[in-house]
Amino acid sequence: MAHDTGGAAASFYDAAPMAFDRTEGWAYFRGPGDVYERDGLWYLTSPQAVRFAHQHPEIFSSAKAFDSLGSPVPLIPIAIDPPAHVRYRRLLDPMLAPRVIGGIEDELRRQVREIIGEFAGRGSCDVMADLAKLYPAQVIMTLFGLPLEDRDTFIAWTKVLVGSSGGGVGEATPEQMEAGLALFSYLQEYIDEKRATPADDMLSRVLSMEGEDAWTNEEILGLCFLFILAGLDTVTAAIGFVLRALGEDPGLRARIAADPQLTGPLVEEVLRLELPAPMTPRVTTQAVEVCGTTIPSGAYAFLCLATVNRQDRDHPDSIDLGAGDRGHMSFGGGIHRCLGSHLARRELRIVVEEWLSFIPDFTLAEGVRPAVHWPSGTLHYESLPVIFPATVAASPVGGAA
Repeated sequence: MAHDTGGAAASFYDAAPMAFDRTEGWAYFRGPGDVYERDGLWYLTSPQAVRFAHQHPEIFSSAKAFDSLGSPVPLIPIAIDPPAHVRYRRLLDPMLAPRVIGGIEDELRRQVREIIGEFAGRGSCDVMADLAKLYPAQVIMTLFGLPLEDRDTFIAWTKVLVGSSGGGVGEATPEQMEAGLALFSYLQEYIDEKRATPADDMLSRVLSMEGEDAWTNEEILGLCFLFILAGLDTVTAAIGFVLRALGEDPGLRARIAADPQLTGPLVEEVLRLELPAPMTPRVTTQAVEVCGTTIPSGAYAFLCLATVNRQDRDHPDSIDLGAGDRGHMSFGGGIHRCLGSHLARRELRIVVEEWLSFIPDFTLAEGVRPAVHWPSGTLHYESLPVIFPATVAASPVGGAA
């Protein structure tokens, strides 16, 4: 999800050397210190500073930060501050617990096998166009009980809404307004249908809440929009990052193939180094001292999760499978820690396992040097062409599709 970097901030923010090398890019943001201001924006870059902000949501407001998006519905729960925030998380967290995600894993695995099977016999593909931009949309649609045959239309709407511009969030374009209205109407149709005839999906479960727990129509639409705005492009990006890591490193592929239990640590390390949403915005509700520096009230601040991820480690700037269980800040922290973190992890693990079962040996296409778009609130590749043996079967190695 892109965030408003402010017009005057372009000189510092835009100049970050981010496109080809995030190690250099995050060192650039870390360089000025733990807490600092540039062009009217504040940056918190150390573990101590970011942890303080996470522990004090009453001072570092998420709701005020997301006001700049101008959403017609409340983006639940990220744009809700305490105490109202507690009600939403109490209801939603159990719906996205690992046990619940496990209940749909077989279906999610079937879907990714079907997608990979479409190109596995070709000898080449574009990871982003052929897999990464398709699968997360299907996962969200499965979670909400929406028909998969609407996937391409759903993706077209969300592409317009999310956009491919930089970090700025300005007034909605006519195209975004049109796509937003179309998506609202689409979702409303299924909300009405599921109110009348509930099914076994998350949308139906939210709609089934009664009494004080019951949600308004606007709240339900806001939840749907949050998943679309914050959940699709981030997982799409992460799929590109993890498959690039495997495509460039035969030794890493061999280790994962020899010990599939390393898939989890691989996913965690790629998320740590190449987090798609590297900064989260907050607005201060009062003047506050953090790490010896006073941030004024009403300041727009970025919590730099990506710089925190590269500190206090033996190998901070490279994949270290032995440290894959150490944790990271890529899903945020505190009360606003990513609601869909368990789902995202499961999606990525399934993608790696199924990709390697179809395509155990692959490399980036000759001459490809992937770059992320910058400035941007969400880092991702637009394209990631890869090649693999043309003789590979269009079914998993050693098994049937």
